[in-house]
Amino acid sequence: MHFFRIRLVAALLVGITLISVGSTYFDVLAHKHMLRSDLARRMQWLGAGLQPQVEQQMALDHPEVLPQFLTRLRQYPDQPGLAVYDTNGTILAETGNVLALRNLPVNFLKRPIIEGKEATAFVRVPDTQATGSEANSTGRTPAQPGAAARLWYEDAIPLHNGQRTVGALVMVADAEYIRRDGVDVWRRSFFNIAAMVVLVAVVTLLMVRWFLLQPVTRAAEWLRRLRQGKAEVSDGAKEFGFLIPLANEVTSLAEHLTRARAAAETEAQLRDAGEHVWTAHRLAVHVRERLGNGKLFAVSNREPYIHVRQGSAIECVVPPSGLVTALEPVLQACDGTWIAHGSGNEDAAFVDAYDRLRVPPDDPRYTLRRVWLSPEEEAGYYEGFANEGIWPLCHIAHTRPIFRTNDWDYYQRVNAKFAEVLIEEMRETEHPIVFIQDYHFALLPRLVKMARPDARVAIFWHIPWPNAEAFGICPWQAELLDGLLGADVIGFHIQSHCNNFLDTVDRVLEARTDREHFSIRRHGHVSLVRPFPISVAWDEHSIDTPNSVEERFNGTVRPSSETSAEQEQSKNIDNTATELHRELGIEGKQLIVGVDRMDYTKGIVERLLAFEHLLEEHPWYIEKVVFAQIAAPSRTHIPSYAALRVQVQETVERINRRFEKSGWSPVILIERQCSHEEVSRYYRAAGICLVTSLHDGMNLVAKEYLAARRDSDGVLILSRFTGAAQELRDALLVNPYDIRQVAEAIRTGLEMSPGERRLRMERMRLQVKEHNVYRWASNVLTDVCAVRIEDEVLAHGSRT
Repeated sequence: MHFFRIRLVAALLVGITLISVGSTYFDVLAHKHMLRSDLARRMQWLGAGLQPQVEQQMALDHPEVLPQFLTRLRQYPDQPGLAVYDTNGTILAETGNVLALRNLPVNFLKRPIIEGKEATAFVRVPDTQATGSEANSTGRTPAQPGAAARLWYEDAIPLHNGQRTVGALVMVADAEYIRRDGVDVWRRSFFNIAAMVVLVAVVTLLMVRWFLLQPVTRAAEWLRRLRQGKAEVSDGAKEFGFLIPLANEVTSLAEHLTRARAAAETEAQLRDAGEHVWTAHRLAVHVRERLGNGKLFAVSNREPYIHVRQGSAIECVVPPSGLVTALEPVLQACDGTWIAHGSGNEDAAFVDAYDRLRVPPDDPRYTLRRVWLSPEEEAGYYEGFANEGIWPLCHIAHTRPIFRTNDWDYYQRVNAKFAEVLIEEMRETEHPIVFIQDYHFALLPRLVKMARPDARVAIFWHIPWPNAEAFGICPWQAELLDGLLGADVIGFHIQSHCNNFLDTVDRVLEARTDREHFSIRRHGHVSLVRPFPISVAWDEHSIDTPNSVEERFNGTVRPSSETSAEQEQSKNIDNTATELHRELGIEGKQLIVGVDRMDYTKGIVERLLAFEHLLEEHPWYIEKVVFAQIAAPSRTHIPSYAALRVQVQETVERINRRFEKSGWSPVILIERQCSHEEVSRYYRAAGICLVTSLHDGMNLVAKEYLAARRDSDGVLILSRFTGAAQELRDALLVNPYDIRQVAEAIRTGLEMSPGERRLRMERMRLQVKEHNVYRWASNVLTDVCAVRIEDEVLAHGSRT
């Protein structure tokens, strides 16, 4: 405490001194400017009166009487010195201070004699008692070494004879009083500053002693007695004096400390918690047991490894996909096959004669089978029907879906092509397991089941499934539903999507839906409809903070000192934030981050408008917060996406023009693909993550943010229209269309106490940890492996 008082007083003294010195400095400058302006004005008035008289005398052409004439003009000793120079710069006559008149600055007479304009200057001249005999051949008096300089004001006025310049009238006035007045101001200010510093030091020491030191000392004594069991929790508040907020927090901590004494079973619960965490290894072992001699075939549009040319080099790129993270351990465990579109510009150079490639490149454990699509097929199937039709149809984001017959033809053709490849790959496999991914392959389950009735087929629909009325917009809804019902297991993110799917089947097809068991029977085949909330990977080696959610629930207390591992982790996170803030030029600012593809379903424009509203309604956040939006380019050939990009850019530019200050712009837009490592840096540095999709199946950005925050800090603002909102109840849930509500949620996040932030974050991190992507894959594959294949179907592939 003694060291604290010294630092506090020293800081106050330094601050007051700097402020006072700065204020005095500007006062002196202003005072000198006023005195100089006044002297210049008086000299100009004097010169205006003397100029015609001197010109008239020079016109008489009697140079011998010019000195006496100047002497008469300068009536008093304290008047400015006068001198007349000819056009060669030679003194014709002078009166007054000889030293100042003979030591004019070089080229001082050039302006009045050559240009015919008045010249003025403040100069310093060594204050010597030189005589006229000391002048050199140029008429100047040499300065004496070590002589003190004196300030003079010099004014040179051109003299004319008709239109011709015949010389210059020079006036010099002693301006040394201006410097002396400045010194007097500094001297007076010094005594004022010294008196103020002493007074502030005394008052500060008294305030620290009376209002801070004594309450803190009493509170420390109360905490010591409470730890020893000699005091009550209720005794604490009165010991803190005026520090009521601190009293509330410490009292709450004391209550947790009291309850912790009776929670001996917490340690066993924490040890048991590790058994609920799924890892890549546990997933591989679990699925291997259920597959038996079977083999897994995964089908997706995006491939897990892409070969692309970067300049003169060819790189193998792993796309940032949670799907790759989830399925690779299973495929490696059973030496499975992943079938995907070969989209890399160098993909063809790395496959064998059968378009196969063993991956991962550094440790081949399973097979990647690449399927080749023509540009027309890719445009019609992927950009056309899938992303201009099904995508906006399923995302209720008020973008009109476009269905073209030509696109539908390409969609059927590509699904058939993938079915041919898949069936070819399964030819030598008994009891294959097929896991199909997403809306690109709605027809594929039926095509596979028709060719291989013994195959167990699952499809996971990664986007929302709308209500039956909305899905009815699609002209080929019956064909899509029939294709999906070829699967044994149909997975969605949340239960409401399963409900919508059953409603749609009821309205469109002749099938029997069982809402008790969530199954659909059509033509003798049963399809199970299940919610499987997808998640992200959880680093099994990450270090959780000791103040975990279990500890909070069970009343255990956080240790008073952190372990070295926790300190190192906290240090690394702080360094990451500091480095990123420095790179962005936002040191000292709070960072808010949004991470999305440039997609109209993500609510990027609405998010920007909410941030703008925050700055409007709460202007004290101006220059204190920065919103960084990472918007990776996506589907740039589709007009609606190109229009969205322009709208986002224009909105960012408008907000920045409106609010930006010197060295601060409120919004940073990053329009490029960022690696997982880059995005993680933003997650760890941002105090708030905005996930405000207008409609989303799950949205893994929310879970990625939680997984990245190993310090258990930060605030997640989450749209109610995402699947993640069903699980992450401790996020600040918002309606992304309500700009004011989102803005208020940002304000709430900025002002939320550290304790509440940590508690919310720990509960959400526990949810993501226990329900990670490995558990998702396990649930899907466990259900599909449990499907019974009827004997008559195996034998005849018949329909009942």
